[in-house]
Amino acid sequence: MGVEKYAKKEIVTLMKMAGSSTRSSAGHIEGMINLGAGDPDFDQPEFINKAVYEAMEAGQTHYSFTGEPDFKAAIAKYYKKYGVDIDPKTQVLITSGGSQAIFEAFGAILDPGDELIVFDPAYTGYNSPITYFGAKMVRAKQYKDRDGHFRPDFANLEAAITDKTKAILFCTPDNPTGTVWTKDELKKLAKIAVKHDLVVISDEIYTEFIWGDMKHETIIDLPGMWERTIVLMSFSKTFAWTGCRAGYIIAGPEMTKAVRAVPVGICSMPVPFQKAAIVALEKGWDFVEEMRVEYKKRIDYIVGRLNAIEGIKCAYPQGAFYAFPDISSLGIPSMKFAMDFFRQEKVRCAPGSGYGEMGEGHIRFALVRPIEDLAEVCDRLERFVKNLPPQAPPTVP
Repeated sequence: MGVEKYAKKEIVTLMKMAGSSTRSSAGHIEGMINLGAGDPDFDQPEFINKAVYEAMEAGQTHYSFTGEPDFKAAIAKYYKKYGVDIDPKTQVLITSGGSQAIFEAFGAILDPGDELIVFDPAYTGYNSPITYFGAKMVRAKQYKDRDGHFRPDFANLEAAITDKTKAILFCTPDNPTGTVWTKDELKKLAKIAVKHDLVVISDEIYTEFIWGDMKHETIIDLPGMWERTIVLMSFSKTFAWTGCRAGYIIAGPEMTKAVRAVPVGICSMPVPFQKAAIVALEKGWDFVEEMRVEYKKRIDYIVGRLNAIEGIKCAYPQGAFYAFPDISSLGIPSMKFAMDFFRQEKVRCAPGSGYGEMGEGHIRFALVRPIEDLAEVCDRLERFVKNLPPQAPPTVP
């Protein structure tokens, strides 16, 4: 007897998707270099580890139904660096990492049959929660500028809006493309959201990793956006806390009430880690700067190496710590490219097709290994590309 007869229909859909996944479940393989997942390779500083222990030793291990007030206050103080004043009591919600923030945001606004627009390409972590809530993902294709960066196409966005559209989601700095939205782009998005009375979900978890002369701009404080914006944030990338599950949501007071009503129970960030996160926000910026300097070195290195390989073009990312090279001239689907590269050279990367139609013809490298490993990856990639069999030239639509 199959469990499908008992399961929620959206869960059945997700089970089928998981069953047909092409991802390899292989564990450790000798010589493998994994640039597939964006898990930083930096360990927590000892003073943060110590803060967790001291909080537990002090008995701070009990229920915290709505989050620690001093942690919320530290978050509000941090976000003020972007020129936005928020009330920590009514506008901050603590979550167990960025993934729970996504889940709660979707749970607060999505009804079955609703449509949520994401830009194409887009992070794959949005897909399953949208399906779980019975909603539909609609993709608005982006375009490439002269430097090879993906940018929002607002004509495509408006064309994607229907009477079923509930919200628009965007990410800045973006995963996988590395694009950082400009203030002008945010203003255009805000006008569309107000015009069509839509919610905007702003994924901002890479704000501390922006390169060049770009800077992080916010949308929540633009005209008409205060109560229609949900900001998703996480410590996972900022402080390399991927395993400690630290995240939060910022929204207007009424929207925060709606998100808080999502019944996730006491499934939030453990209190000792909340206490340690306060210490991180107060004293952890030297550690963040160390990561930033190292990521910048890695980006400088790999972009140069990738562009030196015949058939590959790689735009310099404006933010985050991914490289998203264009392999389209090689004439091989990105999924096949990624799988063959792994089988032949033991390097994991993410196929661009997983991020949407516009991601096809690209692969994503998460720069979460030292330069020595990145150099080896580039050596293997160069060898792999040189040994590719002749391909038919790509079809021009």
